Amino acid sequence: MLAAASRWARRAAELAAKPGGHDDDRLASGLFLLVTASGAVAGLLWAIAYALLGRPLSGGFPGAFAVVAALVGIRLIRSREIGRLRELILLLILLLPAVLQASLGGYVKGSAVITWSFLAPLSALVFFGPRAGWAWLVAFVAVTAVSAVVEAPLARSIPPLPSGAQTALFLFNLCGVAGIVTLVLAYFRIQRDEAMQRSERLLLNVLPPEIAERLKRQEYPIADRFDDVSVLFADMVGFTERSAVEPPDVTVAVLNEFLSTFDELAQQHDVRPIRTMGDSYLVVGGLPVPRPDHAQAIADMALDMLDRVNALNQQHGWAVAFRIGVNSGPAMAAVVGRHRFTYDVWSDTVNTASRMESSGSPGRIQVTEETYRRLSLTHRFECRGQIDIKGKGPMTTYFLIGRQSTGPVG
Repeated sequence: MLAAASRWARRAAELAAKPGGHDDDRLASGLFLLVTASGAVAGLLWAIAYALLGRPLSGGFPGAFAVVAALVGIRLIRSREIGRLRELILLLILLLPAVLQASLGGYVKGSAVITWSFLAPLSALVFFGPRAGWAWLVAFVAVTAVSAVVEAPLARSIPPLPSGAQTALFLFNLCGVAGIVTLVLAYFRIQRDEAMQRSERLLLNVLPPEIAERLKRQEYPIADRFDDVSVLFADMVGFTERSAVEPPDVTVAVLNEFLSTFDELAQQHDVRPIRTMGDSYLVVGGLPVPRPDHAQAIADMALDMLDRVNALNQQHGWAVAFRIGVNSGPAMAAVVGRHRFTYDVWSDTVNTASRMESSGSPGRIQVTEETYRRLSLTHRFECRGQIDIKGKGPMTTYFLIGRQSTGPVG
């Protein structure tokens, strides 16, 4: 049932809203289409019922509403613009049931058909917000009060419908209003949930799930220190020169192919991508949830990254190479910003990992001695020896070449 309702909700939004529109506009347009369509169907059924009961004048009111609602719905589907149509439909919903009830002889003889008028403040609340909802509720109370005042003279002057028909119409009116109210609220809930899911996915694109949950609990600021993490930097070799000579869409397509693959690997190895800046890719293992095997996870991801790069090159006929640098040690991570959140990590460990990448070799993974010590029993290395690292001086570095269990990669 929920799946079917969700499909109807999406279909209504697709028919009534402009493609790519704001979530609120899609919600309002789709809901308005459902209200008018439901009102048109209900008006037609009530018009037929009153005509069969020998009250063609009374049947004319819901019949007229059915025609207007159908025309408004068709115009909405064609133009994708609501404009002032909402106020027109809400005014008809508010007034026509009261007029219909008066033509039948009041509350009892009219089977409380004025309850349909309650859809006006309910819809106004959804379409325009609480302030408008209260105003339309006051109007609904005023209309029902006037109907109560004229109840006695109308009851004396207009003959009643058959008792069975009155009872059946009571049932139909109450169930019809309840059904449409449920439909409106269900649609609102479905669209709201879908909008929240889209927002959740966007949030998870920039923040780890654990950090997103803390933000939703209004935990701010978020800043954590980690005693031991492993940091990986990757950079496409010759990206600047490439972007200067080929069309931008080609450069972006190639880069996106690799970075999307890296994101998949990060999810597979349960490490956290932190940021992408141009062709530079930063991923960290051991945060925001500490794990003892962070160095192994990052090393395995680095090796898989080179495998995927080679596979994509063979598949597309490219000759793209990445430098990869890895370092391990303490770091601090925090959410920065209030309106545009960013989860970032920094420390000397991060800076050194960046230096490992920039001083490395294309198609190779250069690691520090700190990372080497953590992985010497599980992975295979080639000692590069001492090299001069900018801002650090001479450092002994290693090339990661494979896993102990599988042998060299290459």
